[in-house]
Amino acid sequence: MKIKTMIVEDERPARDELRYLLDQKSDFKLLYEAEDGSSALKILNNKKNKIDLLFLDIKIPGISGIEIARKLQKAEVTPYIIFTTAYDEHAVEAFKLSALDYLLKPFSDERFYESLLRAKELIKKGRSVNEQMDNVINILSDKNPENKVNKIAVEDKDYYLMLDFKDVYYFATKEKKVWAYSQQDSYMTQFKLKELEKILPEYFFRIHKSYIVNLKNIKAVIPWFKGKYQILMENYSEHKIPVSRSKVAELNERLNLK
Repeated sequence: MKIKTMIVEDERPARDELRYLLDQKSDFKLLYEAEDGSSALKILNNKKNKIDLLFLDIKIPGISGIEIARKLQKAEVTPYIIFTTAYDEHAVEAFKLSALDYLLKPFSDERFYESLLRAKELIKKGRSVNEQMDNVINILSDKNPENKVNKIAVEDKDYYLMLDFKDVYYFATKEKKVWAYSQQDSYMTQFKLKELEKILPEYFFRIHKSYIVNLKNIKAVIPWFKGKYQILMENYSEHKIPVSRSKVAELNERLNLK
C-alpha cells in the first residue's frame, strides 16, 4: 500500500524538486499539490481526500503552514507533517504541533531521504503523537551539522524568541516550568529538563535535578559542606546553584578541578 502524499509549497522550483525526489521512491504516491494556504486547506478539509504525509512549507501566501498545522490538529484524522522552510525560528513550534520532521532549506537529497525513511517507518507502524515528538527531538539533536538548529524557542510576550544555545547561561525548573536564563533576561520554555538533555550541546551539564548549566559561563565553584559544591554563573553572582553530590566527580572532571 502506497503512502498518499501532498506538497504545499508556493515556489514552483521547490515543488518540482520535491515531486522529483518523491518519484524516486515507489512507496510514496503524490496525490495533491497546493501553492497557498487557502488551496491547501480546501484539499485537506475534504474528507474524501485521504492523505498520509504532508510536506508543508511554513511561509506561504495566505494562511501560513503553522496555522494549517494548528487547524489540522483539531481534525478527526491528521496527516503526518514534515515542515519545509528556509528559516529556523519555527523549530519548537513544530514540536508543539507534533511535526514528524523539520527540513531546513536548502536540504540535501540524503537529508530528504532520511526524513522520508522516518516517515515511512512511523506511518507504517501507526506511531503516536508522543513518538512523533521524540522523533523531532532526535532530529534536532542529530550530530550532523546540516540537521542541527542550535537554537531554542522561548516565550517572549506574544511570540517565540529563538535563543542561541550559546547565549543561555543555565536552565532551571521553577513552578513546574523550565526557564532559560540568558545575559539579557529569563524566558519560559516548553521543555522538560530531560528533553533538553537530549538536544543541548556537550558544554551543557545537568548538575542538579532542577538545573542544567552552560559550563562555558561558570564564574566560580564554591566548596560547600560534605564535599558538595555551589556554582556562580557569569552575571548571576547573587544566585548560587547547588551541585548534587552524585554530580561532583563528573563536574570535577569536566572543569579540570581535580
